[in-house]
Amino acid sequence: MKKIFLSALIFSLCLFKSYGQAAITRSVVASTGGSAQVGNTLVQFTIGEVATLTLQNAGIMLTQGFQQPETTVSNFVPNAVGNMRVYPNPAIGKTKIDFDLLTDGKVIINLVNNAGQIVHSSSVKSLAGKIEYIMPLNGLASGSYHVVLYVNYRTFSEKLIIQ
Repeated sequence: MKKIFLSALIFSLCLFKSYGQAAITRSVVASTGGSAQVGNTLVQFTIGEVATLTLQNAGIMLTQGFQQPETTVSNFVPNAVGNMRVYPNPAIGKTKIDFDLLTDGKVIINLVNNAGQIVHSSSVKSLAGKIEYIMPLNGLASGSYHVVLYVNYRTFSEKLIIQ
């Protein structure tokens, strides 16, 4: 009789306080991403992931996933370089780099080998307009390189073959 009474008491307590499982509904809040390459390094990123509802019961909170904040901060930087060309390509002795500089500023021009080492570096400060730079290649080994421009916190790259 005591067992039946105890069972009935536990059952009635369970009716007043739910200890059952809760279903979590998944939804996508927002998702975007991109990638950037500097030399042989590729950086890929994703913004926004699967988010779930937060469940709270008796002082216990369960949150699963990542929810993107409602407010966004835009630090969009417009392109500073257009129509970048590296020629002749393949090159012997020297190569010409020309591009349209869309905003005034400092341009750092690097030649990077496949090991990620900077083998030539130059800096040009200029007003917006057409920029032409002749890069000497004397003393460099034959192979594949990357011409990398750094302008206004942005990176622009073109592959160069030296014969």
